[in-house]
Amino acid sequence: MKKVWVSLLGGAMLLGAVAPGASAAEHSVPDPTQLTPTFHAEQWKAPSTVTGDNIVWSYLNRQKKTLLNTDNTSVRDQFRIIDRTSDKSGANHYRLKQYVNGIPVYGAEQTIHVNNAGKVTSYLGAVISEDQQQDATEDTTAKISATEAVYTAYAEAAARIQSFPSINDSLSEASEEQGSEIQSSVSNDTYAEAHNNVLLTPVDQAEQSSIAKIANLEPSVEPKAELYIYPDGETTRLVYVTEVNILEPAPLRTRYFIDAKTGKIVFQYDILNHATGTGRGVDGKTKSFTTTASGNRYQLKDTTRSNGIVTYTAGNRQTTPGTILTDTDNVWEDPAAVDAHAYAIKTYDYYKNKFGRDSIDGRGMQIRSTVHYGKKYNNAFWNGSQMTYGDGDGSTFTFFSGDPDVVGHELTHGVTEFTSNLEYYGESGALNEAFSDIIGNDIDGTSWLLGDGIYTPNIPGDALRSLSDPTRFGQPDHYSNFYPDPNNDDEGGVHTNSGIINKAYYLLAQGGTSHGVTVTGIGREAAVFIYYNAFTNYLTSTSNFSNARAAVIQAAKDFYGADSLAVTSAIQSFDAVGIK
Repeated sequence: MKKVWVSLLGGAMLLGAVAPGASAAEHSVPDPTQLTPTFHAEQWKAPSTVTGDNIVWSYLNRQKKTLLNTDNTSVRDQFRIIDRTSDKSGANHYRLKQYVNGIPVYGAEQTIHVNNAGKVTSYLGAVISEDQQQDATEDTTAKISATEAVYTAYAEAAARIQSFPSINDSLSEASEEQGSEIQSSVSNDTYAEAHNNVLLTPVDQAEQSSIAKIANLEPSVEPKAELYIYPDGETTRLVYVTEVNILEPAPLRTRYFIDAKTGKIVFQYDILNHATGTGRGVDGKTKSFTTTASGNRYQLKDTTRSNGIVTYTAGNRQTTPGTILTDTDNVWEDPAAVDAHAYAIKTYDYYKNKFGRDSIDGRGMQIRSTVHYGKKYNNAFWNGSQMTYGDGDGSTFTFFSGDPDVVGHELTHGVTEFTSNLEYYGESGALNEAFSDIIGNDIDGTSWLLGDGIYTPNIPGDALRSLSDPTRFGQPDHYSNFYPDPNNDDEGGVHTNSGIINKAYYLLAQGGTSHGVTVTGIGREAAVFIYYNAFTNYLTSTSNFSNARAAVIQAAKDFYGADSLAVTSAIQSFDAVGIK
């Protein structure tokens, strides 16, 4: 049968059919994954008097000629430590960014790893060249404000979203009226008047309603614009990076890069892709979970896990979070709600027990889920702050919360956003997708299929994807068959090329022979531990497939030893899928 475009996705939605007009702006600069990180395996031991963060600074100072091609700079001026984590082996993992004149460089990120003996074991990162640094220092003054950048993004989104299909069965008269309001709200005269009257200050809460009024779009996440130095070939330019994140009249999350001198959109891409008690769940099985008593009712709210896990209903409307679900006897009769709540708990417990991670952000973030979004809505998505599930149309999909690997996949996009933040474009985006597939599949743990619990419910054995045989559902399993996405309707093939990484993971875990290379499996437990650490601690936002190979092999070395079976099998697994 012909497969529907699938995107259990990065940041994101499950089923992807890209909306018309999704690439409205010209891409007049290279894509945001252009800074390809380089990998260095190290065995450098700091002097015994150097400890903590100073190990990192000493290493960078020693390497600055190699990394920056200059000795005439202070590494503390060029780099900032933005995150520190540790793992059960006692290793410390540092995440850094490059700055020029106090402004971060987009995509210029680094990870450095220090074992429990104080030895630097590896570096992965990208920096801009000395010439680009010089160019960037010449003028770092923006000519438009952060607020103006946000206005520009919302105006473009409002104009573009008119071409999106309704998420409901048919547009109501009210929706049609709303559409005409959107069109008039971004007419040249209206937009120009609003644009000229805007205060030249960073976006604040008081201005959010003004932004929404101009574009007739209500932000679901607080708008902001951040100033970056953006590599542009041999030179650089100053840009604002901002997002439009809305739920009505259709879910949309688009990242914009706006020239801070001219105010023009120079690159954009979609992160949400339009294409694609006790109680009985969607599968008919009874599940037990924690709820909270409130008066004479119970709420679908678990307060025993960090800052909580809460489940709401949108009541088939397009609002989030909606209304918290309640019940009188704590025996729940809503299968979609039962599964959304139970599987969110399952995902939280998985990360906590297996990796010691406290929720999505690692700091106890509340997990919110909304079920019954829209009418017969064939999608689910993570929008940067919560999970939202449609009910499906009953034919292509059933309730989207009804499969633990789907729930785990989507919530893992949140984990990626708070760690490596893999750019949702090209190879970085395919890595983002693959990591969610790998973790979602391991949370389920019953097969190597993904989405088999909700996809085409009337066709036994059907699924969205297969980690053991990606080609079964239209994905490549070798880099020689990499899908180039010539029409750019899949942000550089993020939903297709993830199959290559999925296959490498499967071979590491299970073993087997593929494309003439035989791999000895090390088991799911060890394989997923290596991948989790590689993707959350070692990779940076613009990492490509080659970087993923280096990160996985290095993580295996750091945890199991350079001469271990884990390292040998990791090397073989990437050889088998053609990634060098």
